[in-house]
Amino acid sequence: MIKHTDTDYLQAHRRIYGSRLCAGSALVLFLIFFTLFLPGCRSVQEVERDPSLPIASTLKIAGDLDAQHKIFLAFAQGYPGNVSNVEFLNNDWTMLVNGKRFYYANGRFLPEELRSKWEDYLPYDFYAYPWKGTAVQRKIFIDNPVYAAGSSFLFETLYSSPTEDESWNLQEKYSFLGVKMLIHPLIKPKLDSILAQIRAAARTDPGINRWIAELHTGAPSFGWTWRVIAGTNRRSNHSYGTAIDLLPRDLKGRLTYWRWNNGTNVGAEIDSKTYYLPPETVIKIFEEHGFIWGGNWALIDTMHFEYRPEILILNNIKIKY
Repeated sequence: MIKHTDTDYLQAHRRIYGSRLCAGSALVLFLIFFTLFLPGCRSVQEVERDPSLPIASTLKIAGDLDAQHKIFLAFAQGYPGNVSNVEFLNNDWTMLVNGKRFYYANGRFLPEELRSKWEDYLPYDFYAYPWKGTAVQRKIFIDNPVYAAGSSFLFETLYSSPTEDESWNLQEKYSFLGVKMLIHPLIKPKLDSILAQIRAAARTDPGINRWIAELHTGAPSFGWTWRVIAGTNRRSNHSYGTAIDLLPRDLKGRLTYWRWNNGTNVGAEIDSKTYYLPPETVIKIFEEHGFIWGGNWALIDTMHFEYRPEILILNNIKIKY
């Protein structure tokens, strides 16, 4: 636990990240996409998918109690010690999140006192990961960006971060391969394990060594920054210190974050000539520890890793505990 007094550091951090606010969209676009396009966006894991797992969208399973149960079990499995007591109560699936009971609430994941107001919130989406779609489908995403909105109550409670000050006070200084960042203590042991595996792999993989040598390591933090996803009432995972960005010192003309592309749309395929890409081994190591990679999203963010073990579990991707 640390106390933060370097206000210049925080202000610089906010200025840099202020230009990277994510955009949301209307619920109608959200519904149109999942009705028309999700069936064609197939996960590379689909051939091995357990048929009992839910379809990767809460919009498709709103009335399926068995699928809702599996989502809650994925949270309990992905966040042991923080999520427990998955039970069917008051005609709804529920779970305890750090001692507070949350209800499925028509896909809104709300505490009991807000359960009856579920229509005031957008549902969560548990999307297919990795995203697989056509160039046309990616262009639709880029031209009309949509996000799995949901409310912030679930993750605020999960990470004990209901306010900016409370979240800030929890953050710890961390150096990831020399990259300075602030992180939530919950992910520190996971990043420690990821670091150990990356360093071990680097001993026999010169590509990983080159990637490490190119990383931008200066301030500000490429972890914690408090912000709301634009167009939604839900905060970015950066707000909790559970997402990190790894950028090179020089992009060398390559793309990384879709909003930095000046309208450029290079289609569905992502290759190392056009995009800044971490080594495949590094991506797999992160995924093994419960992190998803933004390069596997429709809205590309190849520098971004965030801790979302439930997404991986629901897509039948094994993670370590």
